[in-house]
Amino acid sequence: MSAAETNLDRSLVIGGSGMLGFEIVRQLAARGKQVRVLDLQPLPEPICEFVHGDMRNPYDLRKACQDVEVVFQTAAAVWDRSTPAWIYEEINVEGNRRVIDACLKLGIRRLVYTSTMDVVVEGSRPIVDGDESLHYPRRLPRDPYCRTKIVAEKQVLAANGPRLATCALRPVGIYGPRDRYHLGNVINLSKRGRFVRLGDGSARFSHVYSENAAFAHLLAAERLWPGSPVAGQAYFIADHYPASNLFDFMEPFLLALDLPLPRLRIPYILAMALASVVEIMVPRSNFSRFAVIQTCVDHTFVDGKAARELGYWPIISREEAFRRTLAWLQQREGLAAGKLMSA
Repeated sequence: MSAAETNLDRSLVIGGSGMLGFEIVRQLAARGKQVRVLDLQPLPEPICEFVHGDMRNPYDLRKACQDVEVVFQTAAAVWDRSTPAWIYEEINVEGNRRVIDACLKLGIRRLVYTSTMDVVVEGSRPIVDGDESLHYPRRLPRDPYCRTKIVAEKQVLAANGPRLATCALRPVGIYGPRDRYHLGNVINLSKRGRFVRLGDGSARFSHVYSENAAFAHLLAAERLWPGSPVAGQAYFIADHYPASNLFDFMEPFLLALDLPLPRLRIPYILAMALASVVEIMVPRSNFSRFAVIQTCVDHTFVDGKAARELGYWPIISREEAFRRTLAWLQQREGLAAGKLMSA
């Protein structure tokens, strides 16, 4: 192993304009590293070289990959019922395969892939303090997001070898500034008076702040080279504090933004029945059985393996993560950043 095999002097972040990708970019730039972004969306701030392009396009991908030492592959079609199934296949599977091929063709020796906790979720089976001993579901799930992320993670780990070292990080529920999906959906529902509590409040769900998840990606890249202990491995990434109920986690943000809290509670069994009907009547609604299971059934994970093998720890406390996320939300909502609450 040489210094060139572990430094991050020339990095490419695919999907670097997104919430997690941009935090990886910021941390690399703060270390004085040369970093390039490939994305269809513009960078939130012009802090590094930017290639406007699509990882599904061989020309764009080759241009972005030139002369880089490590690739962070964070781009994906995220879970959304309104997204056609073929988009997940085209981006999460075929696009990911093109990234692997480009690394091999151009002699890039390190690839860090952003996976998800959902690759081990199997139906309504609860997961309590899940770790990397959990297996993929016995059958590929029907949900196109989960299915394609499983296939993509398998692709990446199978590509690990003497020419290309790969690893996969599995962040749990990510939140933070520029969160368009997790907190964004809840806030939009609250504004429309459609945010309701599902279940009895006992289910727990693990979260990770975006800057902490990004830090884990840098740690993985530093320890990744062909034949290293990290090569070919997958790691859950979470924050080191007890998981809470999803609705309890969201409420401080709604209170600080003067948004209404959910008044209506729907029991788990009834919610599942309603979701089954909605899936038939309104197939592109985000109210689905998958969403009900995610909020009403335990989904908690531990990151002991990442702590041991990557040296991972949350660099941002829960309280500071709340303040930073709330400040961004207030800015997005056009509010004065005066009403801050501790979480």
